[in-house]
Amino acid sequence: MRVLVVSGGRSAEREISIQSAMWVSEELRAAGHEVLDVNISRKGNWTPAESPSSDGLRFETGCFPWKIVSDGEELLFDVVFPVLHGVYGEDGTVQGLCATAGWPCAGTPVMGSAVSMEKHTLKNLASKAGIPVVPWVFLHEGTQASDEAVKQKIAVLGFPLFVKPSRLGSSVGVGKADNPEELAEAIREASNYDSMILVEKAVDSPREIEVSVIGNGVDIFSSLPGEVLPEREWYDYAAKYVSGDSKLAIPADLSASLQENIRMMAEKAFRILGGHGFARVDFFVNESGVWLNEINTIPGFTSISMFPKLWAVTGMNSEKLLNFILDEAVSRAEYGLKKDNNEM
Repeated sequence: MRVLVVSGGRSAEREISIQSAMWVSEELRAAGHEVLDVNISRKGNWTPAESPSSDGLRFETGCFPWKIVSDGEELLFDVVFPVLHGVYGEDGTVQGLCATAGWPCAGTPVMGSAVSMEKHTLKNLASKAGIPVVPWVFLHEGTQASDEAVKQKIAVLGFPLFVKPSRLGSSVGVGKADNPEELAEAIREASNYDSMILVEKAVDSPREIEVSVIGNGVDIFSSLPGEVLPEREWYDYAAKYVSGDSKLAIPADLSASLQENIRMMAEKAFRILGGHGFARVDFFVNESGVWLNEINTIPGFTSISMFPKLWAVTGMNSEKLLNFILDEAVSRAEYGLKKDNNEM
């Protein structure tokens, strides 16, 4: 296939996106696919990666599917593979663009992407589906931690607490608070990245367990669980991408029954998003239980990333994995077009 790999973007996770896209493009080429690399700048401009000084790409919308034109020539491709982390890429926006333009798009569709990106909404849906989540308080735009009602809710959680931007990943803007002063500072830091913030109860001595999932809307497949062993107190941005000292245990040292339980929870959580495409489902585990932490619908694809490593240990190499993702995207797009035509 001719695959349009899109990376970069306007998110604070831009640099991780570029690293991930390098792996995806290399593996796609190794699997026999033709790759067209496109970079989205911090200002939102789309340019071919091989000619970043060009005038950029132009969308022609007077036809269906839409066309992408570069220097007067149409770029022909079979499917878009967005490798965009965070807002304006992982949150349903690019997925919606592709759906409107009539381009098959790899990964989770619009609704699932939007839900997984907004952690507060995902927690609500997961808890209603019977999936345990860590207790939290939601600070939406306009609310303050100093408001009496909010202070009472946070007091119920008790310290220590974690503060997270609601619509970011890669641990960007995440902070830990052991007292009110640190909580105020963590909220200010998270506010630099998002107007919607989560304050979560810290899980006691958690193990960070992750599962990779893929699906076609009917069948969902999960990998063996893996464990993150951070070299720092918790798995923050530096532990993930800077220090290089954190370790991955693949598969995780878990009992067979606990492995099966976590995989079933991961598949159930992925079905909340519609069960299409791929994702990495993250959990906290200790002697008291298992809690869903978050779902990453475009997880990291860097050389240290868990998503492809888990599939390799489970028995699916990168070629089979990427071919499944591409075939599912094209099949889903074709089915959608048939349904649309039948309803006209």
